[in-house]
Amino acid sequence: MSLDVTPVSLGKEPGGAQPAGRTGTALAIIVVVQLMLTIDLMIVTVALPSIGKDLGYSETGLAWVVNAYGLALGGLMLLGGRLGDTFGRRRVFLVGIALFTLASLAGGFAMYDWWFLACRALQGMGAALCMPNCLALILSLFPAGPERTKAIATSAAASSSGAVVGLLLGGVLSTGLSWRWVMFVNVPVGIAVFILAPLYITEQSRIRGKFDIAGALTSALGVALLVYGLSHAGESGWSTVSVWLPILLGAAMFIIFTMVERRASQPIMPLSLFRDRNRVTAYISAVLVTGTMIGESFYLTMFMQGPLGFSALLTGFAFLTTGFALVISSTLVIGLMQKIGERWMTFIGALMLIAGYLWLTTLSLDSGYWGTIFGPLALTGVGMAATLIPATEMAGAGVESDSYGSASSTYNTMLQLGGPFVLAILVTVLTTAAKGITAPADVPGDQTDYYVLTESMSPGFVTAAILAVGVAVTSLFIRRTTPTSAPTTASTPA
Repeated sequence: MSLDVTPVSLGKEPGGAQPAGRTGTALAIIVVVQLMLTIDLMIVTVALPSIGKDLGYSETGLAWVVNAYGLALGGLMLLGGRLGDTFGRRRVFLVGIALFTLASLAGGFAMYDWWFLACRALQGMGAALCMPNCLALILSLFPAGPERTKAIATSAAASSSGAVVGLLLGGVLSTGLSWRWVMFVNVPVGIAVFILAPLYITEQSRIRGKFDIAGALTSALGVALLVYGLSHAGESGWSTVSVWLPILLGAAMFIIFTMVERRASQPIMPLSLFRDRNRVTAYISAVLVTGTMIGESFYLTMFMQGPLGFSALLTGFAFLTTGFALVISSTLVIGLMQKIGERWMTFIGALMLIAGYLWLTTLSLDSGYWGTIFGPLALTGVGMAATLIPATEMAGAGVESDSYGSASSTYNTMLQLGGPFVLAILVTVLTTAAKGITAPADVPGDQTDYYVLTESMSPGFVTAAILAVGVAVTSLFIRRTTPTSAPTTASTPA
């Protein structure tokens, strides 16, 4: 099934030269949007107790406050990217911003649980229209070369640090003001972007042909079912019907999706994207790096708010170490990658992740933040920059301009799937290990649960390190590229 689309060409061809000032401002707008969208994945987490108390949520209902956003975002990501290719990337980007902003405003005024839940889902839908078109617009605005690499690195740093910023911002807003401000904070940003984007971002050429409706439906259902099943695997166990049935149905839907895409004249996700081994390596890195970092945050949040006695707000501040390390190291990663190439940059980054996760296996009830947690957080932050910046670069390299949206949405879908997929594995390892651990007699009674938690995290961090080894191994299959040195007169887009 497909929909005829009238071909229209607007503005400049993708990658066409634009004044440096306008291009720099355009990048700033895009990066702000990416940061806002990724912040909203985590910003409500710290405010959940207050939201539950005011709106009468059960524990299951509170889980849906988080999942509604993630399901809508992950399920509609491929659709958002292809809509941008077909109907105009800036247009779809602005529609997404408008929907996200209105949903945030309405959610801040929510008086009932269903009202707030619907707004979270609408936020996810708006984000699904924006997020894939962020990278697609960058690929369109910047020709292949050092300037595009810098722009992509800036974009990747913003996206990767968004979750950390979200935890902190959620704690600050819900503690100092009200949980409603975790929604209201998006409104002025969304309005500013909606006004400025048409002034600085030129609409790009649209593709000719038909829109792949069957591919859009099957991909949305497949991703949503997988995310739903995997999100519940850790807490409910893999043998629960509510876990394995959605996963099986999601896998079946992806088989149907693949069959549809092979026959579609203009597929929503061109299977040719998977013929390039560099791009496939980027997808693997996206899943494993994002997933293990979310697993690390999950484990350490329990440890810091348990044995260490940190408040939710202090925990958010503690995780800033990763965000700062990621942002500060991004510039160094760009320069080094241009000298040694994506293969060795990714390999070095994977080794940093492995070292960080193995370091965390030394945690004990006597561990403090500065002695055992600060170093691994900084190390894994640098490792994240060193793996995801090359991955983002490779995800868009060599793609035809009319498939920028599809390439971006495919990569972003892998980023979204990585969290629930790897977290489900790590939570299973944690719960399984906990069953076989008994606290020694010399551990005080009120510390018994903390002892079991701390000891059961060690196998989980070993598992995360093994998954990071997978990133290191696959990085060796990256084709050799000719490093391109940035001209000394070039300036980083502002």
